[in-house]
Amino acid sequence: MTQPRKDEIAAAMRETRARTLELFDMAGEGELRESPGFGFRPVIWHLAHIGVFEAYWLLQKVAGRPAPDERYERVFDPIRTPREESKDLPARREMEAYLGRVREGALDTLAAADFGSRDPLLRGGYVFDLVLEHERQHQETLAYLLQLLDPSKKVRAAAPGSERDAEDFNHGRPPAPSRTPGGMVTIPEGPFLMGAAWDSFAYDNERPAHDVFLPAYKLARLPVTNEEYARFVAEGGYERREFWGEEGWGWREKEGWGCPLYWRREGGRCWSARRMFDEGELEPGHPVTGVSWYEAEAYARFAGGRLPTEAEWEKAASWDGARKRRFAWGDAEPAANLCNFGARRWGTTPVDHFPAGASFYGCLDMSGNVWEWTSSPFDAFPGFEPFPYPEYSETWFDGDHRVLKGGSWATSAPVLRASFRNFFRRPFRIAFAGLRLAEDA
Repeated sequence: MTQPRKDEIAAAMRETRARTLELFDMAGEGELRESPGFGFRPVIWHLAHIGVFEAYWLLQKVAGRPAPDERYERVFDPIRTPREESKDLPARREMEAYLGRVREGALDTLAAADFGSRDPLLRGGYVFDLVLEHERQHQETLAYLLQLLDPSKKVRAAAPGSERDAEDFNHGRPPAPSRTPGGMVTIPEGPFLMGAAWDSFAYDNERPAHDVFLPAYKLARLPVTNEEYARFVAEGGYERREFWGEEGWGWREKEGWGCPLYWRREGGRCWSARRMFDEGELEPGHPVTGVSWYEAEAYARFAGGRLPTEAEWEKAASWDGARKRRFAWGDAEPAANLCNFGARRWGTTPVDHFPAGASFYGCLDMSGNVWEWTSSPFDAFPGFEPFPYPEYSETWFDGDHRVLKGGSWATSAPVLRASFRNFFRRPFRIAFAGLRLAEDA
């Protein structure tokens, strides 16, 4: 089985890199060399960073080679070179030449690797999956940063794969949704298995899988929509102190928040929203996105509910009463009829558009479309052991980061697994993130 597994990894590396380069083709190099806003590094920084990560794990750690370029090791290391110092970067052509050299060595390393090794980095090809997962996650980060650019400064990249259908580029507006009833579903009390329960790649923070007992609770069948959130804005939600905690109110005042990140008032009481490639009327049945954890918490109070805990969210998404599902609908790989993922549509879809992707309890959009904030701080599971490096997870067990679940329209298929734990600081707004309400039973 080793050679088929290696062939699978090599194909995934080629496909993933091609997709990464397509993302960088969406804007001119001049735009890519500037910060897109909010103090973030220039977009193009991520191109060489992806190569540096691959070189470190595959060439240096596995093959025992020296770093291919010491300057790149320094400039494209997020710890050694802070955001504000990420300037005077090499040209894109030079970065791509570096990527090519690294990839040549990486494929040699793959060919020589012993997947039956006792070394946990090599066993089953773990380190190669790590490198792939890292690049796929940076693809979503790139989508966040490209979203910050004015639509006039971008060109549309081709949708990945062959599953694109007629709705994908209908100006971001799919056909009429199925109108699945909303409301709340009751999740009965009982235990469920939380975390990564499969013999496949997962991060250290997803392990070990463990039993969690939850009392009965209620969870919204659908995520909060633009229409619902607009009611919060219209009724003074951003000005009414009673909906906000002390820290959230401080951030609201400091940043001048008055609506989600990409909303804009378009005369009278109408809202417009900026999408990846255009700006137009707010789509009422789509999930709200571009809100911080503080805004999500304030909306939940306004609506008479609360944010679900991470455990509540994961049980509703993945438990069928007897076993853990890999995705909301089951173990089948994500597909175009099940959820909105992989930048196939370059934006959100109506929250009830994928009835075939429902969870066992009847909740929709729990895989893809938008990430959903939970109330839970990002922390270690009982028995957690950092692997293979503490900076991915352990460093961020700081009490400030909150867990997000489910994936977005820009998330790649493997990252949609129900056990995956995204995490951002509470004021973070540029993620494709929204929320779903919970209540006590």
